[in-house]
Amino acid sequence: MASSLTVRNLSSTPVSIKRIERFEDPNTLQSKAGGYFFSSRNATSAAPTSPELSGHAQSFNHQDLDIALAPFESYTISHADPGRIQDFTNLSRTTLRLTISTPENERHRIDTHPSYTQKTTLSFTPLTPNSSTTYKALFHPSTLLPHLTIHTNHLPNYSSWMATLPDTLPLSALSIPGTHNSHTHYRALPSVRCQVVDVATQLEHGIRFLDIRVQPVHATDASKKDLYLVHGAFPVSLTGPKYFEPVLDMCYAFLARNPSESIIVSLKREGVGSGTDEHVARILDEWYIGPEKEKWWTGTTIPYLGHVRGKLVLVRRYNDAASSPSSPGNQSGLDATAWPQNATHALFPTPAHAPTFCIQDFYEVMVPSHIPTKIQHCNHHLVRAAECEHPIPGLTTDATNPVPPGPLYLNFLSGSNFWKRACWPENIAKIVNRGMEEWVCAEHHLEVTGTPTTRHADTRKEVDGEEVIVRRAKSGDGSTGVVVMDCVGEGGDWEFVRLVIGMNMGVLKEFKV
Repeated sequence: MASSLTVRNLSSTPVSIKRIERFEDPNTLQSKAGGYFFSSRNATSAAPTSPELSGHAQSFNHQDLDIALAPFESYTISHADPGRIQDFTNLSRTTLRLTISTPENERHRIDTHPSYTQKTTLSFTPLTPNSSTTYKALFHPSTLLPHLTIHTNHLPNYSSWMATLPDTLPLSALSIPGTHNSHTHYRALPSVRCQVVDVATQLEHGIRFLDIRVQPVHATDASKKDLYLVHGAFPVSLTGPKYFEPVLDMCYAFLARNPSESIIVSLKREGVGSGTDEHVARILDEWYIGPEKEKWWTGTTIPYLGHVRGKLVLVRRYNDAASSPSSPGNQSGLDATAWPQNATHALFPTPAHAPTFCIQDFYEVMVPSHIPTKIQHCNHHLVRAAECEHPIPGLTTDATNPVPPGPLYLNFLSGSNFWKRACWPENIAKIVNRGMEEWVCAEHHLEVTGTPTTRHADTRKEVDGEEVIVRRAKSGDGSTGVVVMDCVGEGGDWEFVRLVIGMNMGVLKEFKV
């Protein structure tokens, strides 16, 4: 039904739908383009004037309701009686106006258009003077049912989003946006280029996981400190070699400006030639990490946020002879050398103690028909991450002898086939990123419809002739883990990055903040 809509609360506090109004807006066009989420370019709908309402009185109706939406919860309002909307002369121009209320009894209103065919950003209009909170919404069209997600607009500066999080959270409890081959924004072969903006811009917009691949300039001489940036066997630029040191300087400068933040840096040796992992390890230790030890976390277990603010957290994907078990006390970063190839779900490393990583990195998307399979693997990994209940010292585990943090969930949305244009990174990212964005908005951390549980049941009831379908949140903290993307920020669109950051509301509920 054209005027049906799913509304979901992705803010950190409960809200209630207090009023629903429907009217035919003569100013509305069905395919009106949307703006950008949480930005100043918002799509708005003009309220109908008195003459317009008089001219379309047959299409106007309203309901006063009191439908509570806890964080994560989803409500679908659909017409129980299709005959109720037979008077609408043009369903493609139907405006649905929602009024919501906060726990402080502050009211906000928004106009949306369920028949729109494009993603749209909307701003709530405060109806209460001097409201303490402002709200934004993201509308996604859908073949089956469009949905609107509600978000608080409390983070105007995403360069310091970690400042709002408690020190006692382990990194594995956080929802962290990241980039794959973070350094590949230069003019390059389309099959090599995975990003559209540089690392500094990524960090300013909220990225906190960087995936860097390097190759030593000289295969054996460790006195030659330069490391090329590479992607597989290829250089990352057609205009000459690019180097690791400027990327590191960007990270240091960013953390100096934003000491509340931490950046997870995954380092791996790639490229051609006879250089070895051990050679790269020596260069990094002697020229980069060693001289700047105070700026790095090189511990071998998942740290707490308070221990790594202002630091780079090393994820080591290269072998280091000094990190062998025969070198007790060596601190060489989180060991990711057992990284499984093309894994759909893997825990590693696998010694007697708990693994450090849980990964999805299915990247062999050889033909376009494999893209839905890639999206499915990404979805499944988000489900696994969201089901975790993380040990938080003093809250969910003992403050003095806490249960150790669980593994870091790494979910790579990237995939490619260098030899097939339709499967180059940019083309896959356009589909996968959008699909995952819609999944987080509409399905992440919700019970499956039709399989209610005792604790979190789906409910259906009729409110003033409307069938209201309520979907509850699953058990678990609802975190996404680390979501690693290609082509973030393309066209100024950072919506998905901000959605991932917003999912930290799940673990924050443990702190009652």
